Amino acid sequence: MDKITQTLFDAEYEHFVHHDTAALTRLDEALMPLFRQHFLRADVPGVQRRVRSLKELPPQPAVDSHYLNTYGVRGVMRYPLVDGTVIYKLPVFSFAMNDWKDHWTAAYLIVGRRTLTLVDPGTHLSEASLRQALEVVGEVYHHPVRLEDVEHIVITHAHFDHFGGLAFAGPASHAQVWAHEWDASTIANYADEVQQGRERIAGFLRSAGMADDDAGTFMKMHELGKQVFPGYPVDHAFGDGARIVEDYEVIHAPGHCPGLSCIRVGDILLLGDQVLNNVTPHQFPKIYKSGSGLLNYLNSLIKVAARSEGLRLGLPSHYGDIADIEGRVMEIMGEHNQRIADLVKDLDAPKSLAQITSDYFRFRRGRELAGYEQLLALEEIGAHVEYMIETLGVLRVVNPGEAGGNGVVRYARAT
Repeated sequence: MDKITQTLFDAEYEHFVHHDTAALTRLDEALMPLFRQHFLRADVPGVQRRVRSLKELPPQPAVDSHYLNTYGVRGVMRYPLVDGTVIYKLPVFSFAMNDWKDHWTAAYLIVGRRTLTLVDPGTHLSEASLRQALEVVGEVYHHPVRLEDVEHIVITHAHFDHFGGLAFAGPASHAQVWAHEWDASTIANYADEVQQGRERIAGFLRSAGMADDDAGTFMKMHELGKQVFPGYPVDHAFGDGARIVEDYEVIHAPGHCPGLSCIRVGDILLLGDQVLNNVTPHQFPKIYKSGSGLLNYLNSLIKVAARSEGLRLGLPSHYGDIADIEGRVMEIMGEHNQRIADLVKDLDAPKSLAQITSDYFRFRRGRELAGYEQLLALEEIGAHVEYMIETLGVLRVVNPGEAGGNGVVRYARAT
């Protein structure tokens, strides 16, 4: 989430929750330096229109007002269902990134007919922002609820920005924890998983041709913050098609993560990271862990699209809501197909994965990679190369003997 949106969040929170009448005046002052610094990235006119609309709201806006239906307050949005269940989107801070944006995750609070369920509590750094979001639920949407009141915590998948918040949310609430059976051991034994993952990633970077100094830096970035969370026990490990808590339906969708599960609540589907707006969800080579890999992900996309008929809305863990799940699935699949075609075009000579990745992002995307995004890009292109060899047969390894001896693997078009 960009720093401008976070600044808006802070002002809305102070104005509507703490009833600070000067918060919107300070907002103007806080936005100007951000506009100057990021004017090439920011939609300045759009932000200014939003601020004008914000200033026109009464101190206690109606929960069905246009502003709340469009933006929420501090990003907290309300989704009522016909059976009386209400879902709240709760944006939570996950970790810092750079001067333009930080990583945030959308947690969801399901106020069921009998129980309170929290989906994906973020990371170990998310407690303050989660509690702020719950204050908004009480003060703005008139549904007082505390973290301590939560009875169930459902984890959509075992990535740290989704389950690391168990470090505080579990002890605070004493809630029952639910996760897919393929991810339950990762969550419960996270310290061991981090160590095993370190060994797999180190081998992957060697075979990709990444320089030793860069590889060491990436390993430190990958592990940053994860050592503080040893794991948390999962009370209920579910499978595909399970009915959990108040008859919420599980749709298992492996690929982005082995145990990734979408959760259907009435006519709303909580998508986790399976289908996102604006970006294609990050892909990992299946060599990291079975259940990952682009083939699994594409198959799961089709599965989710086929199950989306009759759904009113898809709520992802990042970026905006998705009204047309099947339409967005087709767009994502098209983007992956285009990427595959571009990679084949560019392999005019044998290259390492590091070279393929650098060339793709430099010449096809117009970007010079820096920092942790280099590792993410390498994983993403590695998943595509793996798929292109094993499933499509359009690439080949030109030095299989050297590759088998922990050397750098080089790829070329299949002949």
